[in-house]
Amino acid sequence: MERIRREGYSTLLTPLAGLYDYQQLCKGTIEVKRDYVSLYNHQGFCWYHEGIVEKSASVVVELSVKRIVEVDRQLKKVLGVNGIEHNVVLNLSDEGERWEGDVLDGISYGWGVLYDSENRLAYEGFRVGEVNVCYGTQYYSDIGVIEYEGEWFEGKRWGRGIQYDRTENTVFDGEWMNGEQLSKRVVVNEENQFLHNHIEKLIVKDNSCKGNEWSALDLSLMPNLKEFIVGDNCFSYVYDVKLIGLNQLERVVIGENSFAKEDVTDRHIYGHFYLRDCERVKELGIGYGSFQGFLVCEINSVPSLEVIEMGVPDEDSRVFFATKYFELRSVSHRVN
Repeated sequence: MERIRREGYSTLLTPLAGLYDYQQLCKGTIEVKRDYVSLYNHQGFCWYHEGIVEKSASVVVELSVKRIVEVDRQLKKVLGVNGIEHNVVLNLSDEGERWEGDVLDGISYGWGVLYDSENRLAYEGFRVGEVNVCYGTQYYSDIGVIEYEGEWFEGKRWGRGIQYDRTENTVFDGEWMNGEQLSKRVVVNEENQFLHNHIEKLIVKDNSCKGNEWSALDLSLMPNLKEFIVGDNCFSYVYDVKLIGLNQLERVVIGENSFAKEDVTDRHIYGHFYLRDCERVKELGIGYGSFQGFLVCEINSVPSLEVIEMGVPDEDSRVFFATKYFELRSVSHRVN
């Protein structure tokens, strides 16, 4: 607080305030099934989106923390930005690469055509600086044939698009994320922690996500999620787990000693687990020793829930070992 008074800002709180404002803007823009956004955890404090949003048949928005670009692909125009010059020839390198099109403050900004060093068509579409954004067409420049036509985010294929081979046959026509074909089954481990809002089955391998950057897990950002499966010894520092309003969710299985610290004392008992307003969930399974330091467990408004398994029957399971508030309401009358 002393630093805030002295300098007028906090190196911690100022970025968080910016992320909060950005995420509030995202919430007003994103709609399920018309957006392709990845989910990022900022130093364990909050989650935010980045990616592509289709506002209409012609309007596409690129959402990122560093900039938001909104375009009309039919009009070939960037929306809401003043000062863009049109039909400018911009030399990009001594080798002869050039951009012909929209320019703002001396850089590519908007619709145009990119030529390679041999004066061959390489790309036509929206571009900001050195990256393709929102929508455009990439070419096999040596033969002048379309390689990819569709949506882009920060220079990567992202959203809906079509990939062609060199003989103009369709290789893939569908959805993309992070430069790859969109997978709705995601396996998280120490090497891969890329999450997005189209995941239907999320599997977390043993001994994953154990760093303190994982302090909260809000799966409500994945509205299509059907299965959430966590291995053993995961999420050691997570204190807040929210599975709220997931209307597609059917199954939740947590392994042993996950969402738990090794040395649980009174000062570590503050975690919250919420499974709420998930109308299709049928199964909840939690292994030995998980959620040891959680103060609250709330399972509410899950009318289809039929099976709850916690630990090993007739043994000390140590599941929600220190929980002081346990609520189980509005579940199926068939629950076991």
